[in-house]
Amino acid sequence: MKNFVRMLGVGAGILALQAQATPTAETFSGDAYALAGNALLYRETHFQLSGDEQVVLYRCPDGRPFARKHSLGDGNAQTPDFDLVDARLGYREGVRRNGAQREVYVQRTAAQPEQADPLRVPADGVIDTGFDVFAKNHWDELVRGDAVRFNYLVPSRRTFYAFKVGKVDTPNARAGAVTFRLSSGSWFSFLLPHIDVTYDVASRHVLRYEGLSNIRGPNGKNLQVRYEYPKVGIHEAAPGEVAAALDAPLASSCTLADNSASARGHAPLP
Repeated sequence: MKNFVRMLGVGAGILALQAQATPTAETFSGDAYALAGNALLYRETHFQLSGDEQVVLYRCPDGRPFARKHSLGDGNAQTPDFDLVDARLGYREGVRRNGAQREVYVQRTAAQPEQADPLRVPADGVIDTGFDVFAKNHWDELVRGDAVRFNYLVPSRRTFYAFKVGKVDTPNARAGAVTFRLSSGSWFSFLLPHIDVTYDVASRHVLRYEGLSNIRGPNGKNLQVRYEYPKVGIHEAAPGEVAAALDAPLASSCTLADNSASARGHAPLP
């Protein structure tokens, strides 16, 4: 059971694919709080470029960037390439093209070697931000209450695992919103952590995310977060803003390392 908890690296990859592709970059920001309580763990700034290219900059509570994710569609927005690097831990994971094939890789610390394997994507495969595309491709099924199964890539394990997603009622449901719950596709899923993603029905944009993050605390555990999207929506990025996000030096330490709430994550992904 503990081993499966370590596999759940779905995290905030679900969050990034909100803006429609345009010739200019669009951006939005928001804050991630501890799931238990209201402690601010980190901040995110998202950039949606033309096509399927996206950049996410993760910032310490004091504003210093400590991690960055850069993703790019590889012909299928449901299974994009991406690279996530966290300078605090020396952690890196992603999917890339290597010659004629694709591969998935992970480097757990700066002192450890990178591990990489060829990537074979199943027909119903989903990678990182591709969940948002998957949800919208199956929107009608999900809204009427059907459970939809799929395989999600867990980069730290370098393989896909069976998941399912379906509509759930929540205690604090918003008017005009719908919540989808991701959980294990195995028979013992009721014993395992789940992730809730709430969408605005009219715009199909994510309003709220609750569950495991792809960002880890100082002890190496994946943080449990509550992510609320800001009231001010997507807007056009200022000239040079994306380049600055891509070039920004990443901090090797962060104030969230002193936040006791960050210690209440799940066990580190193996």
